[in-house]
Amino acid sequence: MNRRERRRQQSGGQAAAPASAAAAPASVSAMLMGLAGQAAAPAAAAAPLVIQADPIQALLARGKQQRELADELARQQRALALQPDSELLLRSVARLQLRLERRADALITYRQLLRLAPDHPEAGHMAAILAGTTPEQADAAYVARLFDAFADNFDRTLTHWLDYRAPQLVAAAAAQALGGGKAQAALDLGCGTGLLGPEIRPHVLRLDGIDLAPRMVEKAAARKLYDHLEVAEIVAYLRPRTGRYDLLLAADVLAYFGKLDEVFAAAHAALLAGGLLVATVEQHAGTGFIGGKSGRFAHSESYLRQQAEAAGFAVSSLQQAALRQEDGKPVPGLVFALRRS
Repeated sequence: MNRRERRRQQSGGQAAAPASAAAAPASVSAMLMGLAGQAAAPAAAAAPLVIQADPIQALLARGKQQRELADELARQQRALALQPDSELLLRSVARLQLRLERRADALITYRQLLRLAPDHPEAGHMAAILAGTTPEQADAAYVARLFDAFADNFDRTLTHWLDYRAPQLVAAAAAQALGGGKAQAALDLGCGTGLLGPEIRPHVLRLDGIDLAPRMVEKAAARKLYDHLEVAEIVAYLRPRTGRYDLLLAADVLAYFGKLDEVFAAAHAALLAGGLLVATVEQHAGTGFIGGKSGRFAHSESYLRQQAEAAGFAVSSLQQAALRQEDGKPVPGLVFALRRS
């Protein structure tokens, strides 16, 4: 918040607040970046998302949503013309432009925001991706703020609207790799609200968890399934803990890493001989990795295998799977188990 916005709030007024442009998020980017409105999270009794079978109806619904988003963008741009130094409005306008696939416009808006706030974590990360200079990983402050802001509605929105399956997929792959046994000490990397906890707890004797977002860790603690929880960055946490774990789990976490060399090396060091790293990535059909409009990364299978081998892992299993729904379509991903050689 800049000085003018603080003065406006202190005097009883405020900047034109971005409004919700849709009743429910259609994607992770819509959810986490506030493009569907946090207040629109479904109630506990809401029915899971049903993919529209009629393609004509689906197309009409998509068109209606796009028109609503475009109307909301126009409203916010009018407000921004009156308050051109509003960081709140610049960020919201850029997010809506991304949702509408106006990437060049979003880049201009994020750069405007960076001129006002050079250290703005989201603007710096997204401007780099949109300019084609993909960063090696998402900024830690950006990720922490993103998830903290949605901690209260995270579980319900993911499971009811986006058919989120990463925790179940990771737990199943881990159980298979363990061969019916139990891990002595497991660590949930980027545990979030602890959605993986109920799935993996029957397969481990001790379960720790770490996450960048303090409010997400609070939600995980409330499940009472973890033996230890801590707010920490993954690589920094793993590096000094040589040979501490025999199972590392990362459900929908590596999407915030572009390059995988450091996190794989740190995981290898933290595992006992024969230990396992079980995780998911969003799949990229080309080579290497790419950054998307959500600020997340997708990886190719060839890149994943290359980085695993370079870090000293053997691929125990690797399967394609739909990780969740995005705009009514399954998101292709890879679920894999790597064993420390």
